[in-house]
Amino acid sequence: MRWFVPTVVTLLFPATVAAAEPGNGFGSARLVDGTPDFSDCIEGGGTCQDDFYAFLSESMLSQGLTMQDHALGTSTLTHRRTGWTVGGSLGVFPLGPPPENLSGKEENTQFSPVFPRLTAGWMTGESAKGQAGVGLSFTPPVPVQGASALGLGLNGALTRGSATDVRLGLEGDLSFIRANAPIAATEDQVADRDNFSNPDNLDPEQFDEVCGEDVDAGAGGCIDTYTQLNFSVRAGQSWHTASGFTPYLKVGATLVNEWLYIKYDDTTWGLTAVQPTVHAGSGWNIGEHVFLAAGATAALRQANQSESGSMGLFYTFEGAAAWAF
Repeated sequence: MRWFVPTVVTLLFPATVAAAEPGNGFGSARLVDGTPDFSDCIEGGGTCQDDFYAFLSESMLSQGLTMQDHALGTSTLTHRRTGWTVGGSLGVFPLGPPPENLSGKEENTQFSPVFPRLTAGWMTGESAKGQAGVGLSFTPPVPVQGASALGLGLNGALTRGSATDVRLGLEGDLSFIRANAPIAATEDQVADRDNFSNPDNLDPEQFDEVCGEDVDAGAGGCIDTYTQLNFSVRAGQSWHTASGFTPYLKVGATLVNEWLYIKYDDTTWGLTAVQPTVHAGSGWNIGEHVFLAAGATAALRQANQSESGSMGLFYTFEGAAAWAF
């Protein structure tokens, strides 16, 4: 598996360091380990292979963008106070119905409409050289409808400019996510398998053998694991107004590293991409302590990351609230 820090990957994800089957080019999902029941589709080339990898890539990247940490409440570009701050943020998952795979089966990705984070940060005092800040985010793995996610984020910002006018800055963040959920196969879907165009892709005997313990534990299906380790950098500008609002505009890029382990057929899928992004919104200082922010993020969707086969955008809406000490 090609990655920019092979030693770290070997330590954190030893099961994913096998030679990967190529997907549909750079930025596409690919088979990292295991032998899926539909190998004839992904190894045969043509429409079936293209459609499957496009479906999987779009599903992973659209969910992953929401889980990335974009430091709304802990960046000196948007939050211009000094000292400690604590709060939280939310990212909105893709709007609309859940995606369907090539058999017409809905993927179970909408356990919650939002992805929450607890946040804390510290910002230096202003000087002639500007202002710096560092922040942390944490999502506890609290189960929601059979799904849970552990999220950890580290972010930093460095800005130049006055607290009362235009400010330029750089941001960077590292996002780690480990989510567990019955994504690919639930008990209800196995029971309803005859209504799918490829019912053989869900074998009741294999499901009972592999996933029976998960169902007995109340999960309702095979517990799959999604893992993300993404690094982002952004450059931005903000404008602080007398009314306390701080509109901002940022551009950046994310080195995307995602893995999806499917328990039903013991396969691991990986995705590596460089994802350009644009961010816009506003912070709002209310009084001496309260800070609110809202914004949107859009990321480039390559043609091989789309079921339609065309370039477009992934997107998420974000909000944050914090208390400054």
